[in-house]
Amino acid sequence: MKILITILGAVAVFGLLTFVPNAGFGQEASTTTTITSTGTVSELTPDAIVVRDNTSPTPIRYTFTKTTTYVDENGNPVSVETVRTGVPVTVYYEKNGDSLVADKVVLSKTVTTTDESAPPTTVAQLPTPPTADGIVTDADSGNILIRTTSSPEPVHYKAHDSTAYVDENGNPVSRHSLTPGTPVTIFYEQHDDRLWATRVIVRNPAPLEQQTTTTRETIVPQQ
Repeated sequence: MKILITILGAVAVFGLLTFVPNAGFGQEASTTTTITSTGTVSELTPDAIVVRDNTSPTPIRYTFTKTTTYVDENGNPVSVETVRTGVPVTVYYEKNGDSLVADKVVLSKTVTTTDESAPPTTVAQLPTPPTADGIVTDADSGNILIRTTSSPEPVHYKAHDSTAYVDENGNPVSRHSLTPGTPVTIFYEQHDDRLWATRVIVRNPAPLEQQTTTTRETIVPQQ
């Protein structure tokens, strides 16, 4: 009888030990909160966007990654090249240590003041980023050189981790597709004396024209 009681007690203690930690694990679960901020773009760098927030006296810096999305007010995707200084935006971001990482950037087309005592302020349509068409002469992970019709020498563009490479239909492609002789269109920004490629459209080479050779045989009658 004593042996049976001892076994039952051991089973009860084992059950408590296995149940309590599971309850503790459930309480340690945490969620990530996304914060929003509205303001005007004041500066752009290859890996960050600086926004002058409506509620902050100093501009706020947000880093962005390859997973950062860019949309208009209706939720339609837009190109990262449309993010320019002076454009009003709403940034959805998360805190990662001391950094603010942008998850989504919503671009606004116009901003109009509702204060009747102040003159209305309107921001023009989103500007079109500069582009260059040419043929690749050389390319690696951080540099792209293309030959254009307007420059006697190849033009040098710097590339970075956020540079997007797509085909003519907007589908992502590998940067290794930039082989010499490949036609491309480069969207870029100029910082100091450097041209930074933000988006590269890899185009299909023009088909070669088939040349046909006609051979005419002349028979000379024998005399």
